[in-house]
Amino acid sequence: MLLGKSMKIIKYSELDKETKSQLNRFIDEEFGHIPIVMQTEWATPDWTVILYQNNEIATFYNIIDRKIIINDIEVKIAGVNNVITPKKYRGNGYASKALRETKDFVFNELNSKFGVLLCAEALIPFYEQLDWYKVNCPVYFEQSDGKKLWKANTMLLTKKNKLNPKKIDLNGLPW
Repeated sequence: MLLGKSMKIIKYSELDKETKSQLNRFIDEEFGHIPIVMQTEWATPDWTVILYQNNEIATFYNIIDRKIIINDIEVKIAGVNNVITPKKYRGNGYASKALRETKDFVFNELNSKFGVLLCAEALIPFYEQLDWYKVNCPVYFEQSDGKKLWKANTMLLTKKNKLNPKKIDLNGLPW
């Protein structure tokens, strides 16, 4: 799906090898040194949003399309991860633009009830400007050695009313 001539949403499985390799390099440079990232098994994305500038990746993020459990109720969500703007393009609002312009895709095309983001403390103010909000409840996820408790921040994006969950189970690997 093309949104304007500089942004596209593509199934992750349909990305060409070179683009996947480039995205993985950006991810490794940005997050590869962080202990929680190195010690965790991560879900494979379902979708990738890429905003191009001068035929180069100016920002991107991935979406995991999944049903999770919130307060013992199964809910369809869009898990957002790896929102990255390469250093060359930072400070231009590209990540904000990509996240804002793909809200309709998340809520209307994917029919997600919520956006869910696992987030570093320093990034909370950025996401709050885009209508995400931090939730304070236990968040569980799967790893090959069993269910674990997420120890960092979790944020939600809602179409309408904010939810204050008592418990979230990601129902699989985190993103």
